[in-house]
Amino acid sequence: MSQRNWKVGLLGAGFILKAHAKALKALPEVSLVAVCDLAEEKAREAATAFGIPQVFTSLEQLLASDVEVVHVLLPPQLHGSATRALLESGRHVFLEKPMGLDPVECRELATLADQRKLKLGVNHNFLFLPAYEKLRRDRADGLLGALDQVTVNWLYPLPLIQFGPYNNWMLRQPENLFFELGPHLVAFMADLAGVPDRLSVDAFAPIDLPGGSRVFRRWHVHGDCDGVAVDLNLSVKPGYADRSISIRGHGATARCDFERDVYVRDEPSGHALLFDNYFSLRNVARQIAANGRRNLLSSLAATLRKGPGANPFGTSIANSIRTFYAGLAGTLDRRLSGHFGADVIDICARITSQLDTSVSSLPSDPGRRWQVQTPLQRPTVLVIGGTGFIGRYLVQGLTAQGLGVRVVTRGVGSAQLALAGLPVELAPGDLADPAFMASALAGIEVVYHLAKAAGERWDDYVRHDVAVTRNIAEQALAAGVRRFIYTGTIDSYYSAREGDVITGDTPLDPGIATRNHYARSKATCEALLKEMEKERGLPLVIFRPGVVIGKGCPPAHWGIGMFQSETRVQLWGDGSHKLPLVLVEDVADALLRAHDAAGIEGGTFLLTDVPLLSGREYVDALSRVSGTQVRAEPTPAWRVFLGDLVKETVKHAIRHPNRRVPSYRDWDSRSHRARYDAAKTREVLGWQPAGSREALIERGIVAPVRDFMR
Repeated sequence: MSQRNWKVGLLGAGFILKAHAKALKALPEVSLVAVCDLAEEKAREAATAFGIPQVFTSLEQLLASDVEVVHVLLPPQLHGSATRALLESGRHVFLEKPMGLDPVECRELATLADQRKLKLGVNHNFLFLPAYEKLRRDRADGLLGALDQVTVNWLYPLPLIQFGPYNNWMLRQPENLFFELGPHLVAFMADLAGVPDRLSVDAFAPIDLPGGSRVFRRWHVHGDCDGVAVDLNLSVKPGYADRSISIRGHGATARCDFERDVYVRDEPSGHALLFDNYFSLRNVARQIAANGRRNLLSSLAATLRKGPGANPFGTSIANSIRTFYAGLAGTLDRRLSGHFGADVIDICARITSQLDTSVSSLPSDPGRRWQVQTPLQRPTVLVIGGTGFIGRYLVQGLTAQGLGVRVVTRGVGSAQLALAGLPVELAPGDLADPAFMASALAGIEVVYHLAKAAGERWDDYVRHDVAVTRNIAEQALAAGVRRFIYTGTIDSYYSAREGDVITGDTPLDPGIATRNHYARSKATCEALLKEMEKERGLPLVIFRPGVVIGKGCPPAHWGIGMFQSETRVQLWGDGSHKLPLVLVEDVADALLRAHDAAGIEGGTFLLTDVPLLSGREYVDALSRVSGTQVRAEPTPAWRVFLGDLVKETVKHAIRHPNRRVPSYRDWDSRSHRARYDAAKTREVLGWQPAGSREALIERGIVAPVRDFMR
């Protein structure tokens, strides 16, 4: 009998889509035939990346198609209505956690699926991690004995709190954070110990965010599940990650590290008391070593196969989805069932209902407006990238001078918070759309183009940076702007030769085609803009900022070295050379001066302070300020290149879509052994950056660390 082939659609093209699509592509019984998202560009990018033939922009279009199973990958507040519509149309549903926000609605959906003889699966993916499966087997086999204590930790920093966007659903209400992250912990508890008879909740470490929302960064939940004590610990504060389950049973203790997919059972060795500690610890060490070897081989095998299991998260998603389709024609695993999902949401609702509303609500502040204000006058300045790190400082400076400012943005909500209180006009739209850019440039005299692209392939940068920059410049020429100010990057220089002096007039790396995509893209944009200046009179001014530091930037800055974590860094080279650092407010000041400076068209200006701090000195200061030793390792370029070469050789062997040619020149240039000299910028613009080691440390390291650790 031939195997059934399910036609599957994805509803939502956010970050989680990639994990689902890779897992589905690995299943022979599945055909991924459709993707649906309100943002058509995102849906089309996903369709191109994973070979999905149909693209829809509404649920109604998806419902009119021939898909049989739909993965709901929408924001949590939309789960209930979308799932109901899909079930009522006769489709099976695989739903990302959380199942919903209302336990009553969740139970109704589970019942509806039963009544329609459909499968409703809820993705509590970590329950299908190999390490956790071992823990479940040991418990079922009686190796752990009767359980006494279950402790689940999710101690994992949340960058959203430090850097936004602050209009993310998770941050809008105090309880949302727990509904987003808590189901991971609660699902473990419900699977191992059942539904708790009683619960006590303590939520603390509040922080008030832009937009007026309050978030509790630490939650402790204590419960009793028929005699089994359960403790759930959730923290999103900065710190070393610990995502784990610890169990004390009558016969053994066990620990499942679901961050690393490692399981260890600790039990008596059976040797005499004098030797028991040694043999027990040796047994634990052997288990850890075996786990490490297995995970390394699994990751390598998954990478070579271009499969979904290259890391524990991808493995857990793939296993969960595989288990769902294995049960689609029969009986679903209990951990996936809608009824189990409803139990999890019911427990989450019980927990959040104990949140102290007297401290979860902010006092009203009628004087604080979390939105932009009316421009001071008709906008004559257009800022592209105005909600970014440098852009926010620039917009603040422009409005402080009384100028009318218009900021182009993709999302109005996040821009309202990023620029709250500033008198600016927001222009939402697509930078690649000529008609939109023509309208955004109406009445504009000066353009600041600070935006940058991101991607995994050179084609991504060509499409989202080079082509977009060409469109902006074309429309700026048509609008007759008097000045077009573009920010490049010092990453486009070749700066590995000690003794070289780099200025704003130094040519960019002649070998730029071999460099990283970002440096190459910025250089390509500069070249096309200069051509338009020469051939068509574009009034171009180029700035090349150095390693920009300051409040609002992560202290673990990759301009200093390759930060593997917040406390471990591989320095570029030996870390002894003074780096081309510059404060963000000094960069904004130079850009601001360019608005009115006479006769600077055609000029290229370097934005770096005098050489003040080396990589080692930056790390030493970071250690002192943070109170945590940041361990720095000198790293010659050949070592980083060798690792990159091995990785890219494998990617070429399997014809990975994101493969590239590794470049020793690119890694070597990151050490910045050349000296940067911005004397021309200081002379022409009257620019005076910080100029002292003390100021650079105070405003470039102390302030960002305090902001990050607040």
